[in-house]
Amino acid sequence: MSAGTSDRQPRCTAPRAGGVAKRLNWRPAVLANLRRGPDRDASLRCYADLAQDYERATSRIREVRSRAVERLALRVGDTVFDVACGAGAMLPDMARLVGLQGLVIGIEQSPHMAALAREASQGLAQVEVHGCPVEEFVAPCAADALVFVYAHDVQQNQSALQAVFARAKPGARVVAAGLCLLPWWGMPINAWVLWGARRYLTTWHGLRSPWQQLLHWCPNLQIVERFHGGTTYLAVGTVAPARAGGDERGRG
Repeated sequence: MSAGTSDRQPRCTAPRAGGVAKRLNWRPAVLANLRRGPDRDASLRCYADLAQDYERATSRIREVRSRAVERLALRVGDTVFDVACGAGAMLPDMARLVGLQGLVIGIEQSPHMAALAREASQGLAQVEVHGCPVEEFVAPCAADALVFVYAHDVQQNQSALQAVFARAKPGARVVAAGLCLLPWWGMPINAWVLWGARRYLTTWHGLRSPWQQLLHWCPNLQIVERFHGGTTYLAVGTVAPARAGGDERGRG
């Protein structure tokens, strides 16, 4: 999900029916995504259309989500931020790992997606879904772990990153996963990736190394796994003490 802001209003809403018309209406998104940064309004419009069929349409990333949760190495009592949590697919698994003593916070700016996330985590007392832009997120406590899964727009937004890392404990575990472009020899595959991703993010900027801005807070961030022919990465690291904004007091 996007956490960016802009006054630009690209056409980004597709009809729900009519195959040819739908393809033509999505075409402007390919060009609009050449913008240098994420666009919140465009993202909200896109995800209003995507939400209804989101989980079925993104079934191919289930393994990536599962591996991301495993790599977080959550413990009972941990607090974890799921940044741009989307429909909340990972929230129940993380809730099970942190237990009732822990806290899982999903952050999602799209009202339609946040509603799905609340539905996915219904009955789990240790889960909160904050329906707000990431840069406006106010954390109730410091995080032991943060996860960014297919959150490209957020990772290109300094204000959004500052908001979540401001409440990260020193040494907090960080996992990031999502799309990335191949080197020059992968141009045909890159074109296919960009076409498939056109509705799910609002800027192509940074796709060659989408983890780059996270290095400010996590200098030891390293790519540890690749998926989908190398077009999906999974990186892990920890928040450097000098960059951490959270404290050690945890909840409360």
